[in-house]
Amino acid sequence: MKPPLDLPLAELVPTPSLFTHASTIHGQAHVSRVMVHAFRLIAATGWSKHAPRLWAAVYLHDLARTHDGVCHRHGADAMKKFETLPHVRELFRRGGVTDDDYAAIRVAVVHHSVPKELERGHPHWQLTSLLKDADALDRVRISDLDPGYLRNPEARAMVDFAERLFVATDRIIPTGDDHFEQLWPAALQLALQ
Repeated sequence: MKPPLDLPLAELVPTPSLFTHASTIHGQAHVSRVMVHAFRLIAATGWSKHAPRLWAAVYLHDLARTHDGVCHRHGADAMKKFETLPHVRELFRRGGVTDDDYAAIRVAVVHHSVPKELERGHPHWQLTSLLKDADALDRVRISDLDPGYLRNPEARAMVDFAERLFVATDRIIPTGDDHFEQLWPAALQLALQ
């Protein structure tokens, strides 16, 4: 499987310097694993129309965290931070994100961190559910994943993979500019097992 975007692997996740809070729990390694889960969910659900938007939402979702505790505002803060990052907007453009996509991205990023779920009939429910499920799959890193809370059956089928991905990559593949270049091939190998 190849990422659903035509960009270099190194550009698909934010570098550590873009995060407001340096974190081993919500930093680059977490976002990289969430990105893997997101790309796998796009393939499994067939919702490929969401690929650029989901990539952007995953990229942004934890950038503005200021701590690792419970925080219901970091999604909204991430969207505010995004407005100060024109180079990221340009990256998103190169990855296929259009101006029309930002309303959906905003809803997904803001709602990923709030407890209230969107109604299934909401126009941005699919994208938001993909982000929330991809993010939730990496809760294995804190031993707090309840598959019953996953929104999509395809995500429930990926719990074992999420555990194996975390064990095989956490603190083994160093963070940095080439982190995703190293993580993606490792994830592909695990998916084949």
